[in-house]
Amino acid sequence: MKASRSFTLIEVTLGMAILILIFGVIFQLVQFSVIGANTAGQYSLRNREVSGLFALLRQLCLDLPLKSQLGLVPRSGGGYDLVLTNAPLAILPDSYEGLRVIELRLTKSPNGDGKVLHLVERLEPTNPSTGGGRGKGETNRFFLMQDIQNLTWKVWDSGAGNDPRAAEKTEWNQPIKPSYLKMILVRRDGKSLLTNEGIFWIPTGLTPGGQVPVDPAALMQPMSPAPNNAGTGGAPVLSAPGTPPPTP
Repeated sequence: MKASRSFTLIEVTLGMAILILIFGVIFQLVQFSVIGANTAGQYSLRNREVSGLFALLRQLCLDLPLKSQLGLVPRSGGGYDLVLTNAPLAILPDSYEGLRVIELRLTKSPNGDGKVLHLVERLEPTNPSTGGGRGKGETNRFFLMQDIQNLTWKVWDSGAGNDPRAAEKTEWNQPIKPSYLKMILVRRDGKSLLTNEGIFWIPTGLTPGGQVPVDPAALMQPMSPAPNNAGTGGAPVLSAPGTPPPTP
């Protein structure tokens, strides 16, 4: 009767080496999958942050009333911050009778890596000495984005002509709003830099040709036919608010 053959030391060692190689390959595949999912999640989060910032700026520019002001003021450390006075958006509270000021302020990151963008909302009484308006004023600060390397604001000055190099300005303190706001955002993505650029039109600002905007309330008035006299040709004219339509 033959004795059963056992594994030699070389066979056991070879088998263990093959198992170690197989487990190593499986571990690397799982690690690559986790890293890929994490990278995809971070990329998706960055896209949502940029899309949200673009949507916020687009809505702010579209909703700016005629009596509001847009300014680019110097920030500490260089560059300019965006300031909207009599802004259309008040996050807290929902309604306020005083002056609303919104600032998109870029500050240095606490950990020293890049910069952080905050939205600062200031609610100021119309008469600080008497406390006019609702409440005594309030300041709210909201975190928007981090890992910013540079944020540049530009506006289009309609009075500077058609030369883009002269018309696009990085500083603006005029009482009349520009025709558009331009943002250039540079963020770090690992070892590379990503740049996002957007242009946001301002309906209540000067047009690229330098025309003063039309009061939106006038656009809601009904069209009235003009009298058939010289120079009109029967073309319809727009009645100003509070003005009776012309009579034939």
